[in-house]
Amino acid sequence: MSAKLVIDLSPQIVHFYIMNYKKLPLCLAFMLSFSVTSVWAEEAAEGAEKEIPTEVSEPPYQIGDLPMEQGYYIERGEEATKINFRIVNNQMRVYWIDSDGLIAEPEAVSGNVRFTTASSGRTFYGLTPLSGDFGMGSPANLPPPHIFNLILTLDNSGQITTHNFRYTANLDEAVLPEGASFPE
Repeated sequence: MSAKLVIDLSPQIVHFYIMNYKKLPLCLAFMLSFSVTSVWAEEAAEGAEKEIPTEVSEPPYQIGDLPMEQGYYIERGEEATKINFRIVNNQMRVYWIDSDGLIAEPEAVSGNVRFTTASSGRTFYGLTPLSGDFGMGSPANLPPPHIFNLILTLDNSGQITTHNFRYTANLDEAVLPEGASFPE
């Protein structure tokens, strides 16, 4: 998001006609300085870098925290956040991750997970917002090994999205993001 400076030059143009062009060079220089300043301001706003944390955070996460890389990531295009499905301490968690790898605002109010592989346990789990955490999850305990095909359904106030994928045990391993460190 960038702020733009808009200058209405119509009063200056009317002023030219009233002055009979006597001070035209001065007025043109004044208007030119405004346009150059607005271009510089726009370039400075575009060049301002967002500060990205270098220390990983532990749950519960807040918006802007840097989590460990873990679980399955669902890419949704360049402009959209990624959906991250992970299993932490044998419980399902869903987070939204921005382009910098940081926790973003959740984009769903509820959801569910349905396992499509044969299982002797439950095959359907509801997802709700996590208390004190910017994500969704289920309190159900999923014993390892975590190897299954699943359907993740997310509801954002009536707009339903569904994602099918395979979750394997190696996705449980948390990996330190590139360039990040543990807090001291």
